[in-house]
Amino acid sequence: MKHQARAIVIGGSLAGLWTARVLADHFEQVTVLERDELPTGVTSRAGVPQDKHVHVLLERGAQIMLQLFPGIGQELVAAGANRIDLTENARAKIRGQWLPQFQSNIITYACSRLLLESILRKRVAALPNVELCGGAQVQGLVTNKGTVEGVRVRWKDGRDDGVETAAFIVDASGRSSKLPDWLRDIGYDAPEETVIDVKLGYAGRRYKIPTPAPSWDTMLIGVEPPHQSRAGLIYSEENGIWMVMLAGILADYPPTDEAGFLAFAKDMEPEFHAAIQNAEPVSNIIGYRRTENRMRHYEKLNRWPDGLVALGDAVCGFNPVYGQGMTVSAMAAAELGEMLSKSNGRLTGVAQSFQKKYPKIVEPAWLLATSADLEWLGNEEATSLPERFAGWYMPKVLDAIPNEQIVHKTFVQVQNLIAPSTALFAPKIAWRVMRHSLRSKPVQPLA
Repeated sequence: MKHQARAIVIGGSLAGLWTARVLADHFEQVTVLERDELPTGVTSRAGVPQDKHVHVLLERGAQIMLQLFPGIGQELVAAGANRIDLTENARAKIRGQWLPQFQSNIITYACSRLLLESILRKRVAALPNVELCGGAQVQGLVTNKGTVEGVRVRWKDGRDDGVETAAFIVDASGRSSKLPDWLRDIGYDAPEETVIDVKLGYAGRRYKIPTPAPSWDTMLIGVEPPHQSRAGLIYSEENGIWMVMLAGILADYPPTDEAGFLAFAKDMEPEFHAAIQNAEPVSNIIGYRRTENRMRHYEKLNRWPDGLVALGDAVCGFNPVYGQGMTVSAMAAAELGEMLSKSNGRLTGVAQSFQKKYPKIVEPAWLLATSADLEWLGNEEATSLPERFAGWYMPKVLDAIPNEQIVHKTFVQVQNLIAPSTALFAPKIAWRVMRHSLRSKPVQPLA
């Protein structure tokens, strides 16, 4: 059942595009308000400083994308994207050991975020009841008797500032969301926040894939706690391009000059350095350091205005090195669509029910990201029993992966959000993990 009303989405990045597509099935009109001018092609935007870096759409995100946009997989491949098996086509070194490569049928589309976003934006813009409005800076919320009925907008094209009204409003404006301030302005509390920051920074550069190309599409070098704090990723994008990313934890930031960038790569892993040293660079080196895990606990607020939803990085932003953000925002948008379908045309209470449920949507990704980061922080910043337990158990899972293929495949399924995190605690997995942990534990000499 379609609501005879308008919905507004704040933010035109990926979270906003997923959301607009879902809302188009439930509202007569959907308006996306984006502060940047929206490009027509594969172009970066000032409001998304990290959009030139590696972005990975996990398999769960790819599944949702194919459901929402039939035929888009072929469209991406035609535009140069690579359809890759995440264990067969990846050369990966984890915890100091190279992983075996095998066919898992865990598939994603490897391409730049700019290409993916441009194709999604074109698809959404083509929907007859969706309007994409660039240059629209949302300034705050307009409410009436506990319901959000609109947003105040400042237009960059010189139009008079005004109010855009709607029956349902979604904040998908990302990490820079002003929603906590807007809630205070209308008499509500701002949320508590959980922040886990391992002080990771990364730098990236694009290269032409050399000829002959290697047998793998992706090379991943993981960190090795507690001493090896450097990681790297070579990621095949569209049209014969590698995006090469170097990362360092605990403020061991990779340099952004050429000599320093290559020296960092060589110190991290000689084979990684050898892969890129003779490749031709086609871009500058760009850095990024806003990488903390941040959860805004809107679900804990006793009072929540009706008609307002927040999702994506506006609620929960992950350390981007784990590549979860695009997929989790797609999952959140899909869940919102399910709740609207079950509402039988009644919007009352949907917003608060969705916010209450949000931690369950993001929990698997949150536990994976934070347990990896908490290992570097001595588990001292864990704020819940699940976080503390995951911080103790997950390093043991990672240690077992190189030697236990079933643990490896299950971990990749959980990492790609196609299996629940509980799969890693199933008896057949936990037994192998703990067996490996006991076998690898150094034997203490007798006194």
